[in-house]
Amino acid sequence: MPVLPSGRRFGMSSKHILDPGVRWFPCPDGHFWYETPDLAINPPPYEKGQLVMCEFVHAPCPTTVEEVARFVTIIEFHGEESIMLTGMTFDQAVRPDGWSEEDWAAWEAWKEDPSVRPFLEKTLEICRAQAAANSRRRAAASADDPSVPEEVRVRQRAARMQAIAAVRKLRRLEAALRDPAQSGSREVLGMLLEHAHAVHREMSSLLEDPMHASMFEAWYALGVVTRLLDMPEESERAFAEACRLRPSHTGSWLELARTRGERGNHAGAEAAARGAVEADPSRSEPWANLAMALAQQKRFEECREPLKRALEINPEDRVAVYLSGLLDARSDG
Repeated sequence: MPVLPSGRRFGMSSKHILDPGVRWFPCPDGHFWYETPDLAINPPPYEKGQLVMCEFVHAPCPTTVEEVARFVTIIEFHGEESIMLTGMTFDQAVRPDGWSEEDWAAWEAWKEDPSVRPFLEKTLEICRAQAAANSRRRAAASADDPSVPEEVRVRQRAARMQAIAAVRKLRRLEAALRDPAQSGSREVLGMLLEHAHAVHREMSSLLEDPMHASMFEAWYALGVVTRLLDMPEESERAFAEACRLRPSHTGSWLELARTRGERGNHAGAEAAARGAVEADPSRSEPWANLAMALAQQKRFEECREPLKRALEINPEDRVAVYLSGLLDARSDG
């Protein structure tokens, strides 16, 4: 991580490249998936604290360290934890706006440092491993349900990818809405809500197509965006449908429990939390949500066992810690 003459600190990142083990969608043989800023929405350069909306694309797998350079992103560090996208990649050949000649010369010199090559080689390995995994999935997918025409399967995969990308975008929007630095600005807040409404229209339109009406990913995305837009009835309906379509998905049950709890339906929240526990009892969140739903029904003795399970799994679980404090205060009183 070089420090330039101006004092600015930069580094490389490959976190936008999907890991080989991540379940994703088919693409041409020899291609890999990565995340990149959506240039139609937010072209570089970027400012500190700016929300950068991204999309997922695939590309031919690089074959050399030199080729992988264009897939390695450059980030700027602010303080100990704040990181900002720059819009640059490692193969940047033109001095960016705002960089002095001294900074650019120092950067170009650092790129030739021997310590850089191992990172590029590791990134190349990730790209190759993911491309190989994608080829295996493509072969497996081609053997699935031969009664469905290939054209239909292609459209369904594209729609599923669209829905999953929407959820990732919504998670970033949700984080930005919680950030006072972002949501404190009326202009930024309007932009965030505009993006959310666009996703709502996108998912509603997708589910109106009979071919996609039973797509779990689209119902889950619809649930997330309607929760963000404060549409609780539609959110509950969407998450309930997501749970029906994929009862093994813990996140859908947790979202349903949250939505029902916020609407005051604590018995319904309990049922959803039990669905989450059945889906994945190894996580703390299902147990913590079950304990909270029981406590909200004033079934305090019953809630102690799931609360204990949640804290055993994760002593820092936010819901469990909060509920534990309430129960301690109640006992002291």
